[in-house]
Amino acid sequence: MKKIILFDGYCNLCNSFVNKIIRLDSDKRFLFAPLQGKKGKEVIKQFELQKKNIDSIVLYSDKKIKIKSKAVIDIIYNMSPLFRFIIIFKIIPYFILDLIYDIIAQRRYRWFGKRNKCMIPNKNITSRFIE
Repeated sequence: MKKIILFDGYCNLCNSFVNKIIRLDSDKRFLFAPLQGKKGKEVIKQFELQKKNIDSIVLYSDKKIKIKSKAVIDIIYNMSPLFRFIIIFKIIPYFILDLIYDIIAQRRYRWFGKRNKCMIPNKNITSRFIE
């Protein structure tokens, strides 16, 4: 089963992350959907993520989710065997990694900018997007 990465479709940092994953994920393990879309809203409701104020990266797989730093580490780890070194970050407690994640997430529009509309995939990558 493919893993679905839900991302903030307006965020330049999130869109850059998605574009890098697409380039590096030669086995096409991941599919993508904006949090603002139908699938994103469905997952947010199903897992009550609005209570956790999740608004950037969510990894959905096997009817389970990973959020924040756990999602990012799992995504990078699964992109390619070249990135398996990321596992070293698991020695750092997740509350510390999530704190760093939250600091970046809260400032991402200020630091990296924001789009006026969600990313529109080109013809070459449309099949990787759910919507």
